[in-house]
Amino acid sequence: MVTQFQQSIPHTIKLEFADEPVTAFGGLVLIERLAAHLGLWRTLEGTLPARRGHYGWGGLIKALVAGLLSGGTGTWAAEEVRQDAPLLGLLSLPEAAEEVTMWRALKPLARELDELQKIQTIWTRRMLARARRPSLLVEGFVPLFGDGTLLEGSRRREGTKFIADKGWGLLWATLWVGPLLAAQRLAPAGEGEISSVREMLRSVRRQLLKPLGFAKCALALLDSLHANEGTLGLLENERLHYVVGANGLAATAQTLADQPEGAWEQTGAQRARGWADSGVCVCWLQCAQWERKRLLVGRRWRHENEFLWHYAGVVTDLSERGVAHVMSEHGLSFARAIWRLYDLKGGLETQFKDALSALDLHHPPCQEHARNAAFYGIGALAHTLGIGLELLGRPAPAGATQTAGQSRARKRRPPRRMRLWRVRRALLAVPARVSRHARQLVVRVLGLSERRRRQFEHYFGALARC
Repeated sequence: MVTQFQQSIPHTIKLEFADEPVTAFGGLVLIERLAAHLGLWRTLEGTLPARRGHYGWGGLIKALVAGLLSGGTGTWAAEEVRQDAPLLGLLSLPEAAEEVTMWRALKPLARELDELQKIQTIWTRRMLARARRPSLLVEGFVPLFGDGTLLEGSRRREGTKFIADKGWGLLWATLWVGPLLAAQRLAPAGEGEISSVREMLRSVRRQLLKPLGFAKCALALLDSLHANEGTLGLLENERLHYVVGANGLAATAQTLADQPEGAWEQTGAQRARGWADSGVCVCWLQCAQWERKRLLVGRRWRHENEFLWHYAGVVTDLSERGVAHVMSEHGLSFARAIWRLYDLKGGLETQFKDALSALDLHHPPCQEHARNAAFYGIGALAHTLGIGLELLGRPAPAGATQTAGQSRARKRRPPRRMRLWRVRRALLAVPARVSRHARQLVVRVLGLSERRRRQFEHYFGALARC
């Protein structure tokens, strides 16, 4: 018996080639739309100095950014764009440099790392200024998340260092404002995460948060590595709210263990975490190297058949008045509200996946630190464009005209967004025929379902209105 499936299988397969101006990544017209509307490419060319040679910095960086967003990896990503003539036309690039030219250009570009960081800050500031405020707020705050991640390293790769419990690799320090990468630094040998994040906090606060009016509603979420007088004092001097892990401090566990039983609020069993019993408390912590005491919010728990408690703590400058909206919205005490805010850090850490996986930034492409540092400066720009596309083009949440109370409640929930790999699949990997008439670029999108066509049209229109 011949089934319908068997009947649908062709007996022969014929291969033909047609010389048509079609690209598989016509969705990059959305990136062009966003960059043109915000003047991002003009900022890039106007900030970096002129480059001697056949290719300018603007064309080199634009080709590599487009290559990374379309799925290319390392310096070879620019070569992928070079081999796609219709895509070059869509990007308004007469031509793109071959891979070896891109690799060679990274070393002189490393001398302009400060300028690259300046461009990164400007791009991020322009996107945040045009984003809907509710899309940035989590529990009423704009998250300011600083962290470092260990990239692939080797003994032959400059800057490779050993970090206890993590192993060998290159340290990439980052600072995020909401979903956008506001600053980054590939730490050279001899420099750690603490000093890198501390310097980025200063610049981002003054160049981005203050101009946008975010300084008062920003909330710095940092792990225990940053519970030191230098970082905490910096946050307080810059008047930034913070919740910072304190488990790395020797005095934390002892201070919590010394608290009387009456100081603990019982929070019961939490089966999802494997806790048979738990509790939270609020007290003061004074370390020998600190100039003054700070508020410590503690947590204790024990597993089934355990007698001794496990302790963890965070230090914060927030008061009950500062988290009143979290307490009332979720019916929590002050201590539990602080822990709810700190637990957001786990979700923010997943933002690394977009850069490390979707853009393949986990694998540095070069052996020399200078070349890698310049490459990660460009990779950060690609990440900002990809996430900015989703941030500024996404549809407004349903029921946007609801009451003020419902609107305030929505601001306290983490916004849902597409991951970068899905942005590439749904919006960028779109076949299109590209043509140019006089000074008009025509991108004719091919073969989309009705649902994807409506989605594409929405993003295209939204990016022109942002």
